[in-house]
Amino acid sequence: MSSIRMSGIAATATIATALALTLAGCAPAASPGAGDASSDPSEATRERVSLNVGYIDTSINGVGVIATANELKLWEKYGIDVTLTPFTNGPTQIQAMQANQIDVGYIGGGATWLPATGQATIIVPSEVSLGDVVLARAGSGVETPEDLKGKKVGVPEGGSGEMILALALSEAGLSMSDIEKVVLDPPSIVSAYVGGQIDIAAIFSPLSAQIMESVPDTVTVAKNADYPDTSFLGSWVASNDAVTDKADAIERFLEVYADVNDFRVEDTEQVVEWASAASGAPVDQLTEQAKVSQWTPSDEILANNEDGTTFDQYNSLQDVFVSTGRMEKANDPETFVNTELFAAAMKARS
Repeated sequence: MSSIRMSGIAATATIATALALTLAGCAPAASPGAGDASSDPSEATRERVSLNVGYIDTSINGVGVIATANELKLWEKYGIDVTLTPFTNGPTQIQAMQANQIDVGYIGGGATWLPATGQATIIVPSEVSLGDVVLARAGSGVETPEDLKGKKVGVPEGGSGEMILALALSEAGLSMSDIEKVVLDPPSIVSAYVGGQIDIAAIFSPLSAQIMESVPDTVTVAKNADYPDTSFLGSWVASNDAVTDKADAIERFLEVYADVNDFRVEDTEQVVEWASAASGAPVDQLTEQAKVSQWTPSDEILANNEDGTTFDQYNSLQDVFVSTGRMEKANDPETFVNTELFAAAMKARS
């Protein structure tokens, strides 16, 4: 059984209201006996649990997961009474967790410094993003990272755009002090570039696609694939209190997630359709996001957790956060990444 609510933090975006109405319409309606654990023999001995879940309403990695769980009736299958709250980004979900408004949420790689500094706990990796880029207008004189020196660069502060810019500068032996950094919110980056106010932008998908569609001769100066040792890893996270107090509910959520994750690997087109119907986001926008989201099958996530690959991926992100000043030093991933709950969820599914 699922329901939608609007938090004080999330309610800032008009689209969230429309999304809540849409998702409420597609979520299974409550009726006598509907959603009882006894309706699935495999869940007959499990008491129902409650969980408050946040997600990014314009992200295929956020609303795509939620819409698929709704359509496949996975909340009912795993005995979760879920309250769903849409957000526009990851950091506001961390704030909502600290205010006890949600238990679980989705963040992109650019917000990973928040759990890495103890403000939440990562419970499962989501996707490796391949959609972060540094773009330059043709004729600007910028074609390589070395050309960025002394240039004005538009970048959203604290996200993956800042991270890809930091990697490009580091490759060229430069730092943020070697450029003129123009901090703008992500939509303003697009309008400023298209309007000619800035010639260089560090941005992420799908906004990067919007820029290249509007200014077709744009040059790609740097992209994720140029830095294979750094994993721009999105994550599902939980509040530190929920990990302790609602471990069973979070494990059930991860059972839902594992089912959705394997489904989206096999039928991405269907997930895009469901996410578009639920959020109102254009199919082509969500399709573009899916193209640059590298999803790992659930059994491989489990293997990566067990052999240390997952910890190495988060360490690579921490190195970037240290270089940008978001973190003073890297922390042991075992202090902010919980792999035990996902292992328990995978065992329960087997």
